[in-house]
Amino acid sequence: MPVIVLLRHGLSSANVSGILAGRAPGVSLTDEGARALRANLELLPHRRFAHLLHSPLQRCEETATIAAETADFERVCVDEAVIELDYGAWTGRSLEELGQEPLWETVVKTASQARFPGGESITEASDRSTARVRELVAQLREEERADGENKVAAGTGTGDGKPAPPRWAMIVSHGDIIKAIIADALGMPLDDFQRLSVAPGSFTVIDFSGDRPVLAAMSVTAAGLAQSAAVGGGGTR
Repeated sequence: MPVIVLLRHGLSSANVSGILAGRAPGVSLTDEGARALRANLELLPHRRFAHLLHSPLQRCEETATIAAETADFERVCVDEAVIELDYGAWTGRSLEELGQEPLWETVVKTASQARFPGGESITEASDRSTARVRELVAQLREEERADGENKVAAGTGTGDGKPAPPRWAMIVSHGDIIKAIIADALGMPLDDFQRLSVAPGSFTVIDFSGDRPVLAAMSVTAAGLAQSAAVGGGGTR
């Protein structure tokens, strides 16, 4: 009965400046972003996790470190599969400026057709991140099965057929990556994923215990809409 929490990195210096940070180095959380992130994490519905996977970029490393102050994780690892989109030549440019590019309309309206100059396509980023989530869900299910067998072998199982407690995992990643994972879980076409929005520092909960994933919570923040200039936060950053 796996459950996955998707945590977007806290408010960063690039978010504040309106810059498309992409994979540029040296983009850190702001003091405000770190404070808000800590407040958001206090709302987590669960505090014990089997895994914490995080993007290798600095803002996600800092976010994962703060998450570890609030919750317990059996294993923590960097995972390239959930790194930010490679925006290529768009990296480091202002969102206001990029909004005038012909490609912008494709990014917003038909994302599955968008490839960033000198970078990757949104479809490629979606494929690598959603494949990693499926692998993680399968791993968590196997770990749950092993937990149940270990309890029986140790004589601590009840023998009443009840499953072992569900295993939770957290993924610390970026706005567009998280939106792609949510869209996949909901069976949404990738072309519609820009209809989703997740605020910096917010968490989203997807329950994979049934035949189909269930979106249990999305873009949860302690401050609600006051924490973002747009509904639910988000944007291509």
